[in-house]
Amino acid sequence: MLEPVSIVIPIKNRANYLPNLVKNLSNLNYPQYEIIIVDDCSTDNTKDLLKQYPIRNISLEKSVGSAKARNIGIKEARNEIIALTDSDCFVSRNWLRDLVPYLNTNDAVGGKVIFSDDIENKINPSMTRKTVLSEDSPVNFLNTSNMVFKKSLWSLTSGFLTYRLEDVEFSWRLLKGGYKLFYVPKGLVFHHGTRNPIQNFKKYLQYGKSYSRISFIHKMHISNKTEAIFDNKAIWNYLKLVMILIGLYIALFICFLTVFNISFSISFLTVSVFLFSYLIFRIMKKINILFRLYKLSFFFSIVVYMLIFMLKPQH
Repeated sequence: MLEPVSIVIPIKNRANYLPNLVKNLSNLNYPQYEIIIVDDCSTDNTKDLLKQYPIRNISLEKSVGSAKARNIGIKEARNEIIALTDSDCFVSRNWLRDLVPYLNTNDAVGGKVIFSDDIENKINPSMTRKTVLSEDSPVNFLNTSNMVFKKSLWSLTSGFLTYRLEDVEFSWRLLKGGYKLFYVPKGLVFHHGTRNPIQNFKKYLQYGKSYSRISFIHKMHISNKTEAIFDNKAIWNYLKLVMILIGLYIALFICFLTVFNISFSISFLTVSVFLFSYLIFRIMKKINILFRLYKLSFFFSIVVYMLIFMLKPQH
């Protein structure tokens, strides 16, 4: 028999996702479950919308962050089996049916996650694999966007701590405690994670700072494979392309300046600068420096703290 499940989701300023989130979770192919949404002091109309749905919701008066919000929801859960996902996720209809049975032989189970953000897909390599991980390549963390475990385990391990990567820290604490994590490429969850560039940048700054701390504390890493911070071959190939384009633009500009009038030449130069800037953007995205800096998070964190110090008003 499939045991009843409590689905716990922290939410903050996700009113635009909420109707589809509730509809999605209400159509699960599972005999018995409850939905608990913890509103982490939203400033939009999330709180009012939650009152319209026949689900359990907890509205916090003060923002505590996703880790504590999850803990609050889990504490209030009526069922022993806890399932976690995020407010910007959509789960497959057989999500719980695919994952819960594996708790008979494992302490925590995670399913496949597809991230709309390419960087997230690289940070969570095990979550996107098509086959079950082999014994010589064990999963060493599970993502809170797709995780199930028992409430008793959460109670024994003090739950989630207030780190930006609280799921990684929780997973590592479980492993060090002798508990078994298991990843199965079923129970699909699609993670939207839509953010503007500034929000993304702030997020990965926080990731870098937090990852360096928990990696130092637990002496563990997300991946055991070493990866160079810069792909020198890729960078050199792109630099050669950039130099060729610069030379071409200079030659064309001189040609237009001598043959056509100045206004036409300036217009051509303006368009060229725009196209060149777009090319640089594509190159930076391809090289993925932000992700590589994240992987080298210890040094990334030092840079962040230096920036904070320099930007802090001096008295």
